[in-house]
Parts: sequence; C-alpha cells; structure tokens
Amino acid sequence: MKIASSLLILVVFMAFASGLQGYTVPGVETDEILMSIHVWGEIRNPGTYLVPVGSDLIVGISAAGGPTQHASLGDVSIVYEDLEIEYDLHNFLDAEGDPVPELLPGATIFIRTRSYEWWKEAIDFTYKIVVAVNLIWILIDR
Repeated sequence: MKIASSLLILVVFMAFASGLQGYTVPGVETDEILMSIHVWGEIRNPGTYLVPVGSDLIVGISAAGGPTQHASLGDVSIVYEDLEIEYDLHNFLDAEGDPVPELLPGATIFIRTRSYEWWKEAIDFTYKIVVAVNLIWILIDR
C-alpha cells in the first residue's frame, strides 16, 4: 500500500513537473542570485523587479525601463527601512558626481518630477478651462 501511494505521488509529481517546461526559477538555471527592488516615480514602468545581487542604481532604473522625460535625475532617493540616500545621478552622468551606489535587497528607488513640470501642467489646465469657457460663451451668446 505504501509503495502504491508513493508511486502515485511520484507519477503526479512527474506529470506536474513536465508541464513546467519553459519556466525558470530565478537563480537556479543561471547560477545568478537575484534580489527584489522597487522603482517608483518618474520611471517608464514602475514596480518591483528582480535584479542581480550587487547591482547599482543604474541597473535598478534600467530594469524599470529608464526615467521618463519629466524625471529629475538630480534628485533620486534610495530608501531602505531605516535609511534614505539622496543621490545626484545627473552629476554622475556629467562625469562630476560620486560613484553610483550599490543597491541592497529591498531597496526602493524613487525618482522625483522636475520642479518646473507642475507649471506646465497648471498652464495647460488653465488653457483648457479658458477654451471651455469661451466655447460655452459662444454657444450661449447665439
């Protein structure tokens, strides 16, 4: 009876395992250990990503698709449970800044919006209001 149940478990396991072909378990097939990081703010694809242990800030930002056109690269935060690091990636890219910090597991990268971007949005919103009011005025005046 024990042999039959063990054999049944083995057959079920083999059937299940054969259905998993094509899937990989991170770190097993590549011998690369991955860590989880979070990337938020002005980034193309915000979210949680697995990157190799020892990756730096640029690898983390690249994993999320890179910064948007509104990103302030001079104001990047790397946040851990008890620590927040402010980094000026813009200076590094101009070959003037400090070395790019290495990320630790669980890091949260936050890229802020450039400070003048909200002015553009405010002007655009105001323009749309003026157009709507003008349209209503034209329609009522008839």
